[in-house]
Amino acid sequence: MNIPDSSLYNTQEILDLLKLEQTDTDRYRGQSHFMGSPNVFGGQVVGQSLYAAAVTVPERRVHSLHSMFLLPGNHRLPIDYEVERVRDGGSFSTRRVVAIQEGRRIFVMSASFQNIEEGLSHQKEAPQSQDPETIESNIAAWKLQPPNPKRPFMPVPVDFRADHAGDILGGNAGMQGKQIWTKSPFSLPDDPLVHDTLFGYVSDYSLLWTSLQPHGIRLGDPRLQIASLDHTIWFHRPFRMDEWLLFAMESPNASGGRGLCLAYVYNRGGDLVATIAQEGLIRLRNKPNA
Repeated sequence: MNIPDSSLYNTQEILDLLKLEQTDTDRYRGQSHFMGSPNVFGGQVVGQSLYAAAVTVPERRVHSLHSMFLLPGNHRLPIDYEVERVRDGGSFSTRRVVAIQEGRRIFVMSASFQNIEEGLSHQKEAPQSQDPETIESNIAAWKLQPPNPKRPFMPVPVDFRADHAGDILGGNAGMQGKQIWTKSPFSLPDDPLVHDTLFGYVSDYSLLWTSLQPHGIRLGDPRLQIASLDHTIWFHRPFRMDEWLLFAMESPNASGGRGLCLAYVYNRGGDLVATIAQEGLIRLRNKPNA
């Protein structure tokens, strides 16, 4: 039995981070953690907002969320989440969440929840991919690299394994997409909300970087200003974050200083479990950033 290296992963820390403290009716508060930047990691706010919305709809599971990043968050300060119960219908419930820091709205999200039901079914076919168990962990490889003061190694909640010699950080000139397998290195509780919120957290990793690949630009380029602008997830079928998921990513467009990226997420059996769309700022400055 292989025991995961605890210095590589902070899975339990993130699971605890995604659970919010209730401060009032439909009001919640979350903490942040340091990701190497003074700004709050976008995936954290997505996951925490989903938690705040979902606990007001305990009998239904999220099927879509649509969000916009308004301002950078400060990781040293707590974030307050206000939930609006927009509608509860016979099959669907709608919630709106606003994330606030120091009186300023930094993030807004609308989410829809549905009763579990059967229906017509088809999907985009899964791409050919390598068995994740035969691919080297990118997390272990990152830690073995020489220290970089500008991008120190930070533990993560899940393992990442790039398929077909892909590059998680982007920058492979001419590549139009990439495939990344991901999975929690530890067994997780059966609670669907644990898996949904952790998926929301992980969904913001490396997706926007896909828009840099056709241009041969790597994350960390001193000219680059990059930030998420909006983020949407459609949840199609049940999944578990402690089982392998394949993120097949592509960037169909970049223009106007923005890049659009899509991710089709499959389980190991080839079922399409989710689709993610994200547009972000990918601005190149004439002079390097300070």
